[in-house]
Amino acid sequence: MNKSNYFFNFVRAYHRIFLKVLFFEIIYSAKFYEFLPKIKVHNNSKRTDTVPCVYFFLHEISKFLKKENIKSFVDIGSGYGRVVNFLSKKNNIRSYGIEYDKEVFRSSVKKKSAKVKLYCADVFKFDLSKLKSNCYILIDPFKQKNDLIKFLNKLNKIKLDKKYLITVNLKKFKFPKNYKILYSLVASNDRSLKIFKIY
Repeated sequence: MNKSNYFFNFVRAYHRIFLKVLFFEIIYSAKFYEFLPKIKVHNNSKRTDTVPCVYFFLHEISKFLKKENIKSFVDIGSGYGRVVNFLSKKNNIRSYGIEYDKEVFRSSVKKKSAKVKLYCADVFKFDLSKLKSNCYILIDPFKQKNDLIKFLNKLNKIKLDKKYLITVNLKKFKFPKNYKILYSLVASNDRSLKIFKIY
């Protein structure tokens, strides 16, 4: 994705809920002094570009975490840290982020919140079970369908009573039967928020 096209694409991508998205972007960008979100174009065949999740989606995720009394979560492909920092502060919970890109990781560490723990690692080589979290967030980190399937298989092996998966802007994908959708918000064909309970 070209940086110069980002804002044009932003309007098009969230056209169904654009006013809500714009409202929350203005409010929280001012609150966190983030008037120009950081973006990194990777030009990689496997990893998507580092683009921040919109604050309206984070607001909705925050409400879900509170409702389910979730004490921690893991953001896969945590980028510059918008997700982990926002939700950690908003919900006063422990947040974990796993980021593959070293440059992006170093930048995110500089501004992380107190209850945020960040790792620079390949998620497929990382022991997720040691974090003891039952909630995982995917802001569309994988370009390849096989990588998503590989991650879900890894997630299925984690033994916990309750597990949740939150996906943002994930392209059309048929989840296994043990993934029951609890919440869905569709902004356009390319932008959506979905929350699953894993059985």
